[in-house]
Amino acid sequence: MNEKVAKALSYVDEKYVSAAARKKKKKARYFISVVAAVLVLAILFHLPSMPMVISAKAVSIASESRQMQRPDRDDYEDVYAWREDFNRWEEGQKQISNDARDAVTALTPFFLTGSEQFLNTSGSENALWSPINAYIGLSMVTELTDGASRRQILDLFGVGSIDELRRQVGAVWESSYNDNGHEISALANSLWLEEGLNYNRDTMDNLAYYYYASVYRGDLGSQKINNAIGAWLNNNTGGLLKNASDNINLSPDTILALYSTIYFQAKWQDQFNQGNNTKDVFHTPDGDKTATFMNKKLAQMNYYYGDKFSAVRLGLKNGSSMWFILPDEGYTTADVLADGQYMQMVLQQNWENTKWMKVNLSVPKFDVNSTISLKDGLQEMGVTDVFSNTTSNFTEITGDVPIYLTAANQSVRVQIDEEGVKAAAYIEFPGAGSPEPPEEIIDLVLDRPFIFAITTESIPLFIGTVNQP
Repeated sequence: MNEKVAKALSYVDEKYVSAAARKKKKKARYFISVVAAVLVLAILFHLPSMPMVISAKAVSIASESRQMQRPDRDDYEDVYAWREDFNRWEEGQKQISNDARDAVTALTPFFLTGSEQFLNTSGSENALWSPINAYIGLSMVTELTDGASRRQILDLFGVGSIDELRRQVGAVWESSYNDNGHEISALANSLWLEEGLNYNRDTMDNLAYYYYASVYRGDLGSQKINNAIGAWLNNNTGGLLKNASDNINLSPDTILALYSTIYFQAKWQDQFNQGNNTKDVFHTPDGDKTATFMNKKLAQMNYYYGDKFSAVRLGLKNGSSMWFILPDEGYTTADVLADGQYMQMVLQQNWENTKWMKVNLSVPKFDVNSTISLKDGLQEMGVTDVFSNTTSNFTEITGDVPIYLTAANQSVRVQIDEEGVKAAAYIEFPGAGSPEPPEEIIDLVLDRPFIFAITTESIPLFIGTVNQP
């Protein structure tokens, strides 16, 4: 890291943050009031133009993306040079795809158990979580920890070493990353440290290189840094989570806060016609309510089914997909989540229980959100030491003071309309050809609680249950 560059980036425009910060005395034993691994996926139709304002000293600056861009023939005078670079790019893409598939295979138990753990609620409210959010956030925590604190997270992800995890995260990251100016999935990470805390330089470099994370120092808990973190989050989430990012309020005892974001933009491959919208009844757990349904009549598509559900998959222009999974009559979303067959479907390239059919599809327009605590669920899944003030081991970041996580909260918001999808999440821990037209016709009306999943390269970005559209 060029120290001059770091120093130059350490002092930036503070006009967006309060100048009324005051220094607070830290306790001898520090703890993390909010150690956040924030992964936000926001599917928006344009990227806002926002100034990047960070009122904190830069320790490390995130590495540039190492993803090779597809060579454009127009940029080459020599066709052989272009072909050579194109072949190299194509081989690289194949390797990334293969590595990502291997990663998803290893992570399937985590995705499945986590979805049942965090979505299977007894109430009537909507429940949402972002598996990829929790995965990348927790992976970054492994860089700060050692011993059993690290081992428990590695075991959760089915990897044997931190080096293996880095390769796994890299494959998932590169498979999720896309920015062509229209369809976007851009990721960013940051770590915030208390001013005066001694830190391990190698750990900071690892975060910058393997996780593209920038590291900053400041008076955590002060209004100045709260505002700076909020501005960083708002900038990297397109303002979709502004209500949350404008209310960052770290405890004065906070020594470390880690954030990660992903900004995602896509439209349906085949948009809904607003003129086909209807008002109809959605059967919520609390009784019947009126909702606006988007409709496709006799749409030719694959119809998927399992022992307890029916499903369809709608393609997005960036190659991602959104699944709509409706429990069969007599079953609930909890039954489908517990069975786990739906997860095999969304993660597999080829699901045998599939028919090419004409589908009369009705999907309610929705804007759903939820905030859940992941702490208890993660502890039940075996990640316990990082939450204990007696067993946590964060020595990979500092040997000065003991550190432990005090919370793991995730907020998620997902919206769909005729054009596409918008979604965002943060965690605190703080498809082309067309076959012959089919003859079979089926109605799939999502007029009662259902499950959805948003995936990229079979990587589950968001999963949720909609009880109240």
